[in-house]
Amino acid sequence: MNKVLLALITTFLLTACEEKPFYVANIGNGGSLDGPYILGPISVADVLGGGGGFGYGAVNGYPGASADIGRMGVPKHIEGYWAKQNLNARGYVAFYRISADIDSELAEKKIRTLRNYYQEYKRDMGVMQVEVEEERIRVFYTLKCFSRVNNCSVKENADPNGWVVYSPNKTTHVVVLFDGKGEMSLTPFPDSPYEN
Repeated sequence: MNKVLLALITTFLLTACEEKPFYVANIGNGGSLDGPYILGPISVADVLGGGGGFGYGAVNGYPGASADIGRMGVPKHIEGYWAKQNLNARGYVAFYRISADIDSELAEKKIRTLRNYYQEYKRDMGVMQVEVEEERIRVFYTLKCFSRVNNCSVKENADPNGWVVYSPNKTTHVVVLFDGKGEMSLTPFPDSPYEN
């Protein structure tokens, strides 16, 4: 077999084996880990040219508010605003914003790990979660396998990198797709929804 033909066959086989971008979630959660907030607008863009909105307004606790986000692929960017509510009076005690890229290649590896994590439990679409805690903002992905109602037995060697962790309320498994810090201000950011 000549070298040119061998190179063409190798290229074809490698291309045929590449995994295509895929949809990973159709439900979104937006919540907080340290008290009441107002979320919004917060958007997560995906590698397929779409994304989801997580500006659910008043939230408190994990996983927070829930909404249908259509079909969302692996996330690649997050941006938006949130504000911490004053517990003792009306108004807010701090304002936050972020605009940051998400490592989509690593996020995809983590998502694929979780989707292949359980021995028997299967779910086609997962849940994308945006959770805030002061200036910290995280994006979690979960398949919502709850051991009290599902068989969440784990495959042997399913997570050699240790990416799968318990959710903040310890009820299911998640992978952390983004963990970052936004900007903080004691006054509303210009052009933010909290400026008026």
